[in-house]
Amino acid sequence: MATLVRNTVSLFKQLHDAFPTVFSSAALCTFPTLIAYLFLAYCGNVRESEKPSAIPVPAMESWIPWIGKSVQLMQDPLTFIVESRRKYGPLFEMTTWGSKLIVATDPGMLMSLEHQCKDLNPSTSRVDAFRALTGIHDSERMTEVMSTRIMPVSSKILSPSGTLKSGLMAAFNERLVHNFDVLTADLKANDPKIMRLSDFISYHLFCASTNSLFGPTFPFDSYPHYAIISSSIQILHSPMANWPFVACKARRARQGMIDALIKYTEDWWHNGGQIEGASQLVGQSLIIMKEENLSIEEAAGSLLISLWGALFNVSAMTYWLTAQLLIEEKIYTSLREEAVDKHYMDAPLLESAALETLRTGSVPPPTRSVDADAKIIVDGKHYFFQKGSRIISEILILATGDYYNPDIYADPHFFKLERFFDESLPRPKPFGEGHHFCRGMHLAKLEIKSFISHTLKHFNLKVVGLKELPKLKRAGLIPDVLGSDNITLEISLCD
Repeated sequence: MATLVRNTVSLFKQLHDAFPTVFSSAALCTFPTLIAYLFLAYCGNVRESEKPSAIPVPAMESWIPWIGKSVQLMQDPLTFIVESRRKYGPLFEMTTWGSKLIVATDPGMLMSLEHQCKDLNPSTSRVDAFRALTGIHDSERMTEVMSTRIMPVSSKILSPSGTLKSGLMAAFNERLVHNFDVLTADLKANDPKIMRLSDFISYHLFCASTNSLFGPTFPFDSYPHYAIISSSIQILHSPMANWPFVACKARRARQGMIDALIKYTEDWWHNGGQIEGASQLVGQSLIIMKEENLSIEEAAGSLLISLWGALFNVSAMTYWLTAQLLIEEKIYTSLREEAVDKHYMDAPLLESAALETLRTGSVPPPTRSVDADAKIIVDGKHYFFQKGSRIISEILILATGDYYNPDIYADPHFFKLERFFDESLPRPKPFGEGHHFCRGMHLAKLEIKSFISHTLKHFNLKVVGLKELPKLKRAGLIPDVLGSDNITLEISLCD
């Protein structure tokens, strides 16, 4: 600082000698100001130098490019993440199926990151998800319409009161009962059926949910396409999806699903009128998409996104609850007795079981993209987040967070049917809360309870050759029911 002042004084003296008349009066005003400016600049430099430099997010090493840690992640994801956190800390970078991800492990971390950095954006991740599910490369416009126009409409229709008034559950139950009546007739004429639990759940939920959203003219025979997409979603999300000879079957199934939805909408799209039995949600969504000049292919893709959103978490949670009651006879017997006597909306045991499922089940983690270079503090350390990075967060909330905190939930690693008879316990919120909550969570919970209740009323379910609780795999941290099922059922009629 002293050197800086000496040099400044010397400069002023030279200027004064060169321009004595002009400079003398100006110096009286400018010299103190300049000194003050230099002092503030010096203090700013000192403060800047005192700031710790940002460090890169710790990156996992891998000998296999593109594949990275995909195999370890799919074999036992939660154990893998817990061990990685122990080694690298609550924040680390990994490669899986060609994608680099920053993993933020701890509960509440996403909120902290978003509070510090306004450049964490969910939209880019949505665009990528839309592209993966639909195969439509230019998905930005479709995503924008869904986010800005359709989501506000869906929030009203899918609110707790709106869900009951909309007729969505009535249409869901109508198709579910129809499917179960068909299965009942088949069982009366033939021997008990042997099938995977996931196939039983996924098929009947698909039919009931599509009838709820799209009505009876929906092509229900498109289920095989949906099943392939569901079990291939991770590879479709990866950059390798467009490689030759990679995910060919999944890409054909995806196009088959788009074609089926185009056929479903094309008469209305070109000629107007109404689609028989279509829900208010689908009807208004199609009107909005046409107003926004989306193509019929983009409209079909948007409907596929809506269908995926309606089914994905519901299937995973329904599978988990059904697996629990099949493995534990006491749970099965108690829920069945209640199902015979009570409606699913007035069944306290089923309500508690559904909440316990939400506490212990598996849902996809929130994802954000970094839209600009950023420095973010985590556990007192300054990390550098490069523009374009992808963050997945809160993935340990089900394994190590409050949902498994023994101070909150006694014996947290056990599935307790009556746990939520205790009104003081906090209710689990795996579908998010606040600004980023899942719009369809109220409908999802009703569908889970309806499916379990109707199943127990109609059929005897018996596990074949297994007496151990299955582990839901997360393919790239996404629950994969169809790809991880190890429960085989024998299905027969109730006595």
